[in-house]
Amino acid sequence: MEFFLLLLFLVCFGLFASVISYYVKILFFSAKANYRREELTDIRGDVFRILLDLLESNGNILYGSLAFLGSALFVWLWSLLGSVLGEKGPGVFEHIFHMPIFFLALFFSYPMIRQAYEETSILGLVKPALSGLALGNLASGAVHYGLDRDLYFLFYLLLFFLQMPVLVFIWNREPIFGVSFEPAPTFEETHHWDETEMEEDPFLEEPTNPKDSEEDPFAMEEEPYGIGDDPFQDEIK
Repeated sequence: MEFFLLLLFLVCFGLFASVISYYVKILFFSAKANYRREELTDIRGDVFRILLDLLESNGNILYGSLAFLGSALFVWLWSLLGSVLGEKGPGVFEHIFHMPIFFLALFFSYPMIRQAYEETSILGLVKPALSGLALGNLASGAVHYGLDRDLYFLFYLLLFFLQMPVLVFIWNREPIFGVSFEPAPTFEETHHWDETEMEEDPFLEEPTNPKDSEEDPFAMEEEPYGIGDDPFQDEIK
């Protein structure tokens, strides 16, 4: 029963976080001043794109989904230890095992992880894993609060406002506290643009054998005549 409730709350919180991320993006992170009606009402496609972008952070939706679900289930199993060690109702163990310890540890250790795994695909799993830890913590807390009232409501509210804003920034690919969770572009991704800028266009090159001024009487003209202009003066006419 608790497991199915966990999955239900996980889906609900995932959709809710996607909706919040979308509206925050168009209202605060976007430079637009005017919006079409469809941008504010028809958001189903954008919500699902946000979720797919989360799961495809490492370029493989299978690994991203496993990292997301695995971290969410791990947080739920960790929270069950509070019920085993504690008693029914709000208690010290319940609140300790529902604190977002792993979420905060992964979030603040990300700069070191990024430096260690900068050129590997493991770095792309941090974003879905961090999201799974946050949503799993909120889903498991909702299950325990709804079934047994094992948590105080203010404590659960604190968990929500501590983790949800972080997800909004990460899902919108915005840096938070000066840290960006998007992989840095590689040399191959940026070098081709520089090469195209440096390439010379053969059609723009000057002719190798330009005509002499004696052979071409108009070669010394500074400005070419346009259509309809008469290059001859009135005296010649």
